[in-house]
Amino acid sequence: MTRVVIALSGGVDSAVAGLLLKRRKDVQLIGAVFMTNWDRQINESHMIDDPKCESLDEDLKLAKEVAHHLEIPLYTYNFTSEYWFQVFKPFISDVESNLIGNPDLGCNSKIKFGILLKKVKEDLGEDLKLATGHYARIIKEEGKYLLGTCSNPLKDQTYFLSRLTQEQLKDIIFPLSGFKSKDEIRQIAKKEGFPNWGKRSSRGICFIGKRSFNSFISGYVSPIKGKVVDIETNKELGTHKGLCFYSLHQRKGTNVSGQEEAYCVCDKDPASSTLYVCRTSSKHKYLMTNGSFVVDLHWIGGPPLENQEVKLKFKHTEKFAKGKIVSLDLEGVWLEHEEIVKTTPGQAVVFYSFDERVCLGSGFLRSSVNNG
Repeated sequence: MTRVVIALSGGVDSAVAGLLLKRRKDVQLIGAVFMTNWDRQINESHMIDDPKCESLDEDLKLAKEVAHHLEIPLYTYNFTSEYWFQVFKPFISDVESNLIGNPDLGCNSKIKFGILLKKVKEDLGEDLKLATGHYARIIKEEGKYLLGTCSNPLKDQTYFLSRLTQEQLKDIIFPLSGFKSKDEIRQIAKKEGFPNWGKRSSRGICFIGKRSFNSFISGYVSPIKGKVVDIETNKELGTHKGLCFYSLHQRKGTNVSGQEEAYCVCDKDPASSTLYVCRTSSKHKYLMTNGSFVVDLHWIGGPPLENQEVKLKFKHTEKFAKGKIVSLDLEGVWLEHEEIVKTTPGQAVVFYSFDERVCLGSGFLRSSVNNG
């Protein structure tokens, strides 16, 4: 019999995942764990409470109620220091370097399925497996553990799990892999009498609260002001308040006024702290790409082959893009892919098998090109 602990977040997904494990005859659900990663009191000068973002106290209360309902003990862990140094500080460093960071990938690989999994095994037994409410599946094939996509592509969370290792995957269970809608999960939770059956899904970086990203991040970085320049004419159109506050395609807040046509952000030059903009009628020329160079690669079950056709995701919310591995070496991978909207360097690029069945791994965008 497999001994398992369920990681409870206070949300409905992890609650139902725990219930499903409790009902399995081949599983012994010995307990639940709840982890704290963000200290709102230490960071309160950068916070404004968001009524849509539940407090840690509320999440913990719900986790305790779910654990009590499942008749299992709840173990709490505090990883605020580890999260700060291993996830949040690198995220801030990326922002300062004008890269777009994604702390969720680091949190999953380094904290939840890294430190938490290790600590739980130390405390409760090395034979233990950790279950979560993620929408993904684990496939064992030819002696390897593969990260499989879930039944509903719209719910699939493999994008955020794409940095997991073989060692981690062998000790993880995803009970929700076969569910196709959140309504199914809520109905099970409601029927079971879970107190959190109607709790809204969390989205975005919850520790930011209801402040805008720019407002939040300004408490942690020291931006350098610079020029706003028309990329076609090289004419200076204004000044910006820091490159980290602008994203590609952005139209509002560029401080470009008095022009006959609207402008949007199309590029950044950190060396000169220049923000390049283009007319919206020209954005296809400057904001579309069909080639990318990706670095800091992580392959879950082994690297793909050169000239191998793959599917790609440049953002969690976007559809798959068809692509091909042009060249692959220790420095990175050059990709050819169908034309897509350009994304900011630093964005996670996640690789999938061409049939979209398996997540192969991920890297981070270094540069984009348009080969016409």
